[in-house]
Amino acid sequence: MENHPYPDHLFGDLDQPAKGSKHHIAQSRGLHHSYRVSPWLPKPDQPFRLTATSSSDLAVQTVMLRYSLNQGVSWQETNFEAGEWRWDTLLWGWLRDWQLDFPAMAEGTELLYQLYTKLPGGELCFADNQAADEVGATLFRLRLTSHSQLPAWSEQAMIYQVFVDRFNPGKHKKWLQTADLTQPFGGTLRGVIEKLDTIRDLGFNTIWLSPIFASPSHHGYDISDYYRIEPRLGSEADLRELLDLAHAKGLRVLLDFVANHCSSQHARFQSALAGDESAIPWFKWKNYPEYESFYDVPEMPCFNLEPGSPARAHLLEVARYWLQFGADGYRLDFANGPAREFWVEFQQACQEVNPACWTFGEVVAPADEQITFAGSMHGTLDFLTCQALRETFATRHWSLSHLAGYLENYWAAYPRDFSRPAFIDNHDMNRFFFTVLGSVSAQEAALRLLYLMPGPLIVYYGSEWELSQRQSIHANDALGFDEARMAIDWDLQKEHCSAKVMREMAAFRWQNPWLNHARWHTLEFEEQRAVFSVSDGEKQLLVRISCNQDGWRVTFN
Repeated sequence: MENHPYPDHLFGDLDQPAKGSKHHIAQSRGLHHSYRVSPWLPKPDQPFRLTATSSSDLAVQTVMLRYSLNQGVSWQETNFEAGEWRWDTLLWGWLRDWQLDFPAMAEGTELLYQLYTKLPGGELCFADNQAADEVGATLFRLRLTSHSQLPAWSEQAMIYQVFVDRFNPGKHKKWLQTADLTQPFGGTLRGVIEKLDTIRDLGFNTIWLSPIFASPSHHGYDISDYYRIEPRLGSEADLRELLDLAHAKGLRVLLDFVANHCSSQHARFQSALAGDESAIPWFKWKNYPEYESFYDVPEMPCFNLEPGSPARAHLLEVARYWLQFGADGYRLDFANGPAREFWVEFQQACQEVNPACWTFGEVVAPADEQITFAGSMHGTLDFLTCQALRETFATRHWSLSHLAGYLENYWAAYPRDFSRPAFIDNHDMNRFFFTVLGSVSAQEAALRLLYLMPGPLIVYYGSEWELSQRQSIHANDALGFDEARMAIDWDLQKEHCSAKVMREMAAFRWQNPWLNHARWHTLEFEEQRAVFSVSDGEKQLLVRISCNQDGWRVTFN
């Protein structure tokens, strides 16, 4: 493993043994269900199984399921069946699985449920939050429908991620300023409209816009009004034009949806602070007027999204509104913030408006946690593949052997219709080109591999220009994520290698849609060279990865 001046911390060092072991212990101790359903995406008229796990630091003798099939009007109970004990060294204790088989149910059945155990002393313990009663317990929601399949168009999606404020100010306009990364630069929706042909010519068929709703910040992840377009960025008419023109050019448009929290300038939050009793239930309170906020940032109070809350109803209506307006789906910000049962209802609301909409969540978590979002959204952003490509081609912490093992196994662990858009960087991490220290061959190789791998892909704006940044987001005097959000200088007309690679690979991907479900198998391996067979059972491609003094190469035939 080589030292690198700009190491990644994509998972908050959860991938490091010291922190990962603590996470594992916390997730194992007590009684846990964690949405373990088999199959992961049960369909109507198909039996399914629920699984829970208890640890030996609780005297668990039985596990009960408390469930409702009529939206909580009435509840029933039944027992889980106990499995065998197994030893867990990190926990330094025993674990026991508990299983319950459900018969096939009709289309549209919605199962609300909680799991609990009654301990020998009489007290109750509910999974997953270990609450002592059903009022505070984790509520699970499972909806059985055949109408929530992954939209076919998403499987061929090649997404261009636009950070609107830093993308393009528009014709005859200059950037407001580019010196202070924490302040608006002046990018607009009009600027995006003017570059639709440029985006399409690079081979992309989908655009993901950073939040465009009213917000006091340049990034927009603290929304003050979900029904209003941020005036700095444009107007509702601009969004209408953008959507209409994009659709006419064969481009779909995804909006960034922030459900976990809002801006402290949100009207309902200001009313709540003023004592308005109708506004107080919108938010989470520690001890009023002390409130919960996103990562303890006071400007981002957390919504209360419990069933029946007014904030929940509001966000569901907002989701419907912008889909009716013409958006093609949502990238769901900090999706592991709200409870998964909220996302089940959110997904249903979206698909009632547009059955072909696409939703995927930002879930920065281990693979076994990401898969539990199946059934509550179409998929999750593929941070694991992002890590694999960055650790191999950028920080060089992974050997080609490690990458080969990842490519052989990573796709088979998920249901085929669980979407996992892959990428090499985004707005919350050091740009890839910065991390590879300006190595064009490394970025080119990573992009080629990204385009060859199964599933949809995302490219961060400016990657085609080999846009970099001033310093690492982790530097002592850095401005955090904003270091990776520099503006594009559209006056530069030079064609870059990365742009040529994107056009070439996009065309190849369009001609070979079978790659979306192909499996990778290692044929040859040396320290600095690997050869893979990529096949869907009928067609085959040979992919070669190599590294020498001249840099990285990825070739295929």
